[in-house]
Amino acid sequence: MTEAVKALSDFGLNQIEFKRIEIRCESTNLKSRAIPEKLGFELEGVLRNDDLSADGSRLTDTCFYSVITKRGP
Repeated sequence: MTEAVKALSDFGLNQIEFKRIEIRCESTNLKSRAIPEKLGFELEGVLRNDDLSADGSRLTDTCFYSVITKRGP
């Protein structure tokens, strides 16, 4: 999964020239959180009680990661 996210991110930033890419994931899903962290995305914040859990039984926090293109001088 990490390789796929890296390939898509590289394509988006370099070929399509996106200025920003965001990844959101449930805060308790450590495997999902590891992907943006490994790829150098920055944790911008945690949205508390933002969404329902995968099974719909409770509210969960959402981690919000992003990477942006390098800024000019």
